[in-house]
Amino acid sequence: MKRLNFYGRFLAAGMFSALLFQVGCKTEDTYKKSEPVNNTTSSNTYEYLKSKPGVYDSLIFLVDKLGLQKTLTDSTVTLFAPSNLSFQIAIKNLNEIRRAQGKPSVYLKDIVSGTSLLAKDKAKATADLAHIDTMTSRYIIRKEFLSTDFSVGDGQTITSVRSAYPMHGQRLYADAQGWQNGGSEVIEFANTKRSVFVPNWSKTTTTSVNIKTKNGIVHLLRPDHVFGFDEFVRRLTLVPPPTNLTLADIAAYNAALPKPATPPYSVKFNNDYQDGGVSSGERIDKLFDNNVLTKFIARFTDGNNAPTIITYKMFKGPTLANVYTLTSANDAHGRDPKSWKLEGSLDGITYVTLDTRQDIDFSSYFETKIFSFTNTVAYGYYRLTILSNHGDGLFQMAEWTMNFRQP
Repeated sequence: MKRLNFYGRFLAAGMFSALLFQVGCKTEDTYKKSEPVNNTTSSNTYEYLKSKPGVYDSLIFLVDKLGLQKTLTDSTVTLFAPSNLSFQIAIKNLNEIRRAQGKPSVYLKDIVSGTSLLAKDKAKATADLAHIDTMTSRYIIRKEFLSTDFSVGDGQTITSVRSAYPMHGQRLYADAQGWQNGGSEVIEFANTKRSVFVPNWSKTTTTSVNIKTKNGIVHLLRPDHVFGFDEFVRRLTLVPPPTNLTLADIAAYNAALPKPATPPYSVKFNNDYQDGGVSSGERIDKLFDNNVLTKFIARFTDGNNAPTIITYKMFKGPTLANVYTLTSANDAHGRDPKSWKLEGSLDGITYVTLDTRQDIDFSSYFETKIFSFTNTVAYGYYRLTILSNHGDGLFQMAEWTMNFRQP
C-alpha cells in the first residue's frame, strides 16, 4: 500500500511538472505570435504630426516649405515618419564636413531658405532645396500600407508620392524574451537606390506601426535613423557642374530641319563602329538624353587592345570646353569606367589629349563626377576612350557631358 501511494505521488508530481512546462511554453509562444496594437486617431496625417510637439517639428517644417501639407491632409498616403533626432544627426554629419572645409555650420532653415550662408553658397541654395524635396518625398508613399501588407515573401516595392521613386517595405519581428523574432512586428523600410540587389539598399526600421489616420497610415521610424538615408551629406555637398554644352548641342540637333542623316555621337568598340548590341533600349543615344536613369551598355574586353571609343561631334560647330562629367549607371559596379582619356580634334582625324584619368571609383549608382582640364581651343570633336572598367565583361555609363566654366 505504501509502495502504491509512493508511485501515485510520483506520477502526480510528474504530471504537474509537465503541465507547468506546457503552460510555460504556451505563454512564450503566444507572445512570439503577438500582433501589434493598431492605433487609430480622428486626425488626418498632418494633424497627427502637429499633435506631437517636439517630436516631428523638422518634418512639419519641410512639409510646409515644400507644399506637401495638402498631400498629408487629404491624399491617401502612408507616412514613414522620421523624428527630429533623425534630422539632427543628418545636420551634424553635414556640419562636420563643412568644418573640415573651413565653412560655417548650417541648419535646416538655412539650407532651404539660403539664409546665413556664405555668398558663394547661396547660388546652390535652390539646388539644395530640390535635394531636400527629393529626400522628403521618399518618406511619403502612395496608398495605404499596413505592416501586414509587407508580410508576403520578401516584402514589396512601394512608390513615393513625387516621381514614383521605388522604396521597399518588409515585415519583420523584433527579438524578445530569449526568442529570435519573438517580439512585436516592425517594418524594414529601405531606399532601393533603383537597384535590384538588396545589399546595395539603405535600410532602417520602425518603432511603432499601423497608426490609422483619417487619410492614411503612419509608421514611426527609429530615432537613430539618419534623414535622407545615406544620401544627405553627399547631396548637400555636391557642387553642381557648370554650363552643359552637350545638352544645348543635342537640342539644336533635335530641332534641326531637315533632320541630319547621322547623329552627332558614335561609338567604336572591338575595333568596329557599332552600337552596344546588348540591349535595344540601352544604346549610345542614352548617354546624351539628360536622364541618369537610362544608360549606354556595351560588351567590354581588354580596353588597351580594343578600347571603347565614344565620339561626339559638336553639331553647332567648334566649342570651347574645359570640364566634363561622367555619371555611373545601376546594376553592377564592375561595369563602371575606371581609366580613360579625353581628346579633342578640329577635323575628326587628328586628336590631342586633353585629360587622362586612372583608378577612378564611383561609390554609388547614378553618381556624377566632375572633371576639369585646361583648354583654350574650341574643338569640333571630343572623344572619350575607355581603357578599363572594374572587371566586368560589360561596360556601362548613364551620361557624358561636355561643359564650360569661366576661368
